[in-house]
Amino acid sequence: MIKTTKIKKKKVLKKAIKDRRIPIAADFLSRKDARDVQVYVEAVVKKFGKYIKAMAVGGSHKTGLGKKKTSDIDVPIIVDDTDVRRMTRPELKEKLFERMCEMAYPISKKIHPQPYLLTEFWEYVREGNPVIYNLVLRDAVILYDTGFLLPMQMLLKMGNIKPSKEAVDKHMNVSKQLIKLTKDTMLSKLVYNLEQAAVSSTQAILMELGIRPPPPKETAEFAEKHLLKERKLITEKDVETVAVAVKIYKQVEHKERKEISAKEFEDLMKSVEEYVKKIDSVLKKIREEKGEKWLYEIYEDAEKKSAVRHDGMVDIEMPDKGEEEATKLIEEGLGQR
Repeated sequence: MIKTTKIKKKKVLKKAIKDRRIPIAADFLSRKDARDVQVYVEAVVKKFGKYIKAMAVGGSHKTGLGKKKTSDIDVPIIVDDTDVRRMTRPELKEKLFERMCEMAYPISKKIHPQPYLLTEFWEYVREGNPVIYNLVLRDAVILYDTGFLLPMQMLLKMGNIKPSKEAVDKHMNVSKQLIKLTKDTMLSKLVYNLEQAAVSSTQAILMELGIRPPPPKETAEFAEKHLLKERKLITEKDVETVAVAVKIYKQVEHKERKEISAKEFEDLMKSVEEYVKKIDSVLKKIREEKGEKWLYEIYEDAEKKSAVRHDGMVDIEMPDKGEEEATKLIEEGLGQR
């Protein structure tokens, strides 16, 4: 840890301003922050010497996006790693980050070091990394430089630093892949949910009737045999709903189908919803005929556990677990069927 008591901050600040090393930083940072940053710069350069190629203040403060009193002061630090042999670059960067944070903390908790290895910095420039282009090359205010960062900033302003064609293609390809991933995820997830709703409700009523729960691919067949033909509890349309829900999901799962129209999905969702409501109604009727409650015991228990007393009264409320936990509980339930 650095002993800040031994560093004469005021003297360092005056010397820095005299040497014209922080003339601009003092314009958009408070005097205290400017002083603390310069003390930090002096400490880092003293510690790492020739390996520090440049240090700056991130561009958000200069552009007015980081002027809140509680805002971190981003300090990009470019470190020469071209002669590193004893450790991997990820290990080096991790150690640098830890050490530079340790050095910043006693000086100012607002200072946020952002070390970049020289080799990765060049790669980011070549790839057109938005953070490097905007917060370092375009808007960052240089606090220490070995003749490396300032020329690059000037070249960028002159239009002489441009991303490679490979970088342009990479960004475009990422965009296309994200769109495809979103479509695939939505399709598989939404269709799966509807398929499971149809299958799970069918399995529920079959188990209530003492019939083993079938696997998804046999659910429509069981529904037709036991619920339609034997007991007349559902219609042919209901059987078709289960069959279609399972079929569409299987097509998506096996990559035989890559999209579904909004109209088709809406119709499927509506039919499955109506089917689940019907099964729920049938189950309720069966339970009532037996003189039993129709609510599943798991929900009855949950309600009892969530009872809250108010002035001697008991209010029954289902706990609000949040969407993420609710989804987890549903998926766990499906996995145990």
